[in-house]
Amino acid sequence: MKNIDLIEKETKNIVLNILPNINGEDLSESSNLFSIGLDSVNAMSLVLKLQNNFGIKFEINDINAENFQSVATIVKLIEQKQG
Repeated sequence: MKNIDLIEKETKNIVLNILPNINGEDLSESSNLFSIGLDSVNAMSLVLKLQNNFGIKFEINDINAENFQSVATIVKLIEQKQG
């Protein structure tokens, strides 16, 4: 499995953990996380879990709706951070 596939799989698992009302079949890499239940409170939890899981640190300007809109945008951000 490629690194990007692992990042996507782990990211999906973290998102599903934070949004317990969503099941794996309902979550595609392009699903809009905000429209399926992500709010400012669980978004901060998502940020912390992603940082801990991937050993990265998001800067303040990384943490915005655009970067956290979907699994795909999060994976792209993580890849940049792992650079």
